[in-house]
Amino acid sequence: MASMKELVLEYRKASARLAMRIAEKKAAGASPAELRPLQEALKDVRAVQRLMDGYYDIPRSPDVAAVGWRARRVSDDH
Repeated sequence: MASMKELVLEYRKASARLAMRIAEKKAAGASPAELRPLQEALKDVRAVQRLMDGYYDIPRSPDVAAVGWRARRVSDDH
């Protein structure tokens, strides 16, 4: 299995590829609707990369980590 540092490098490469693809599509005159999914993917990949890069150093973000999750309290759970 890959180490955390190796995975961070792969996420950085993926971010760079996505950013280049977005720039290419913008230069080709792509519509905002066509760019939106790529921009959202880039945002998500960068967020995960930042989380993994500082995993042992900085507090976790509740947007991409299970920080603050609470179990439901209902009587019908088994």
